[in-house]
Amino acid sequence: MAYVIAEKYGIIKKLPILIVEKMGPHFAIGDTCYAWSEDNPVYNLLNNKEITARDNEKSIIRKEDKSKAYTNIHTDITIPYHSIKFISAVKRDGEYVDIIKDGRFVLVGTKSLNKPFDE
Repeated sequence: MAYVIAEKYGIIKKLPILIVEKMGPHFAIGDTCYAWSEDNPVYNLLNNKEITARDNEKSIIRKEDKSKAYTNIHTDITIPYHSIKFISAVKRDGEYVDIIKDGRFVLVGTKSLNKPFDE
């Protein structure tokens, strides 16, 4: 909804990148946003539940060798929905599972996310 409204009023380029990355698909390359503090509890401000997904296969290496766990780089790439031909996940068996196709959500259970685009 936020993305659709920002597009409608032509304000996306005026918004801070931290807002824009939350409005639509974005990919983060490099260290996680929790880098160097994965072992510290972090709580969701809305419901006070602890955020537990703070590690990935690279950052967990810190428990054995910190010099191999971090890149000290974090780059976010945001993509406008209308520019997306497809985003698919690849399962371990090589099967592709479409998540977004032609700028719309197609994964089972996510199609209601398209509603703001159609209004």
